[in-house]
Amino acid sequence: MRDRLRTLALPFLSACLALAAGLFSPGAHAQEGLGVTDAEILIGQSCQLTGPLEGITREVRQGASLYFDHINAQGGVRGRKIRVLALDDAYDPARAEANTRQLIDRDKVLALFQYAGTPPALAGMKLAEERGVPLVAPFTGSEALREKSLRWVFNIKAGYATELDAMVRHQASMGMQRVAAVYLDNPFGTGGLAAVEQSVRKHGVNLVATAPLRVDGAGMAGAVAAVAQHNPQAIIVISAGKPSVDFIAAYQAAGHPTSFYVLSVISNVQLVEGLGERARGVIVSQVVPSPWNASLPLVREFQALARAQGLTEYTFSHMDGFLSAKFLVEALQRAGARPTRASLAQAMESIQTNFGGFAVELSPTEHSSGKFVDLLMMGRDGRLTR
Repeated sequence: MRDRLRTLALPFLSACLALAAGLFSPGAHAQEGLGVTDAEILIGQSCQLTGPLEGITREVRQGASLYFDHINAQGGVRGRKIRVLALDDAYDPARAEANTRQLIDRDKVLALFQYAGTPPALAGMKLAEERGVPLVAPFTGSEALREKSLRWVFNIKAGYATELDAMVRHQASMGMQRVAAVYLDNPFGTGGLAAVEQSVRKHGVNLVATAPLRVDGAGMAGAVAAVAQHNPQAIIVISAGKPSVDFIAAYQAAGHPTSFYVLSVISNVQLVEGLGERARGVIVSQVVPSPWNASLPLVREFQALARAQGLTEYTFSHMDGFLSAKFLVEALQRAGARPTRASLAQAMESIQTNFGGFAVELSPTEHSSGKFVDLLMMGRDGRLTR
């Protein structure tokens, strides 16, 4: 009887040993579905491949690709190539949520990267926090993505509140007392408006008018009229991409002189293409180094890789994508021989370094870095200068 039990137990024991060997074999993480195989690291992104913000998203993705392609050409991170799977949300948070579910549940990505725009990024943030997936360097300055309570979101740039405060402080220093603000009628715009309202009180500036903007451009004439009747000395445009350009063009076409201040989520190329000579004098806040400032090692590296791929017209959005990709690669290199979502998050919490002229300082209790804000003016040559 004992021999018979031993005979029955041996196949069962062999099966258990085989299962254990499979679980701890080199291909185990691929089976666990964490976006890492022996050959590849899969990163997910929801962004605007179509729609009114497609242009600026394209520039951000181009900048990131410059660095990812460079790393992949060198063999990748610990022998693994980085692949970014991008899905189009057309700036629709519902589509961004559906994309995020697909990226996490079906595609099994290791992390989410550079979600573009506040509403899509907020949709991604909710699922990232629920499912324990790092959301790395979202392309938005929303303060809602910089809350101390967030465990899985990591930012490397100053937020919109810091940018907007720099604008209002500059207006106060110039003696301006009457300013207006237009804002996208969504969480991005309303959050920015709240920050402006706080800043004007702090700096003693009067906010004489506000008006909402639609992403699709509807009601633009009404927004122009609502602001123009108060004759502001400056208008803060809390918007991104095409809606920003369209408002400035409509306000100028109506014959109302003023100064315009726009956020970093505007492309200098878009400003020039949309406004031509009328872009001169527009003031733009920036939260990454200038792509023309070759005194910085980061910029020299960017320019060299850009030229190698035939990119000669630079934008701050290119630099934003490039810097964010560089940050992600640094985190992947620190995340261990077989990175997991948890080890990647821990790696980002350890980063306190200078990326060739841009400091990033994160910790287990601080997931948002970046205090750098610069105010630049659009010049005659289509470049932003001091």
